[in-house]
Amino acid sequence: MTDLPLSADDVVKLAAAALLVAHAGALVWFFRGRDVAPVLWLNLLVSGGIVVYWLPGLGELFDYVDAVWAFVAFEFAVFAMALTAVLSGRVPRAASWAAFAAHAILIAAALVFFLTFKMTRLF
Repeated sequence: MTDLPLSADDVVKLAAAALLVAHAGALVWFFRGRDVAPVLWLNLLVSGGIVVYWLPGLGELFDYVDAVWAFVAFEFAVFAMALTAVLSGRVPRAASWAAFAAHAILIAAALVFFLTFKMTRLF
């Protein structure tokens, strides 16, 4: 058996798949015990990762199309909300669930895109 290293594209695909599985797991966890903590932590993890990715290049954000700007603004808002929810618990559950659903839908759409089209270079 040959050891083929994973490309950056493969890592992105695996990360998207893992995040989608984590979202499904958090949903199952919630319905089994009514504990919303995994939902809050996943919101924080996903939005935090996007915030960390975009923070150094925030000045370049305005060179992108408006949809990218809106997506990044949404993730900054979700990060602030998720951090508040984790630290204080004073965030309406509906807001946390809306962010969770949006993340799950966006991750699923990205994964379908990654697996449907031949990627030559994501990064």
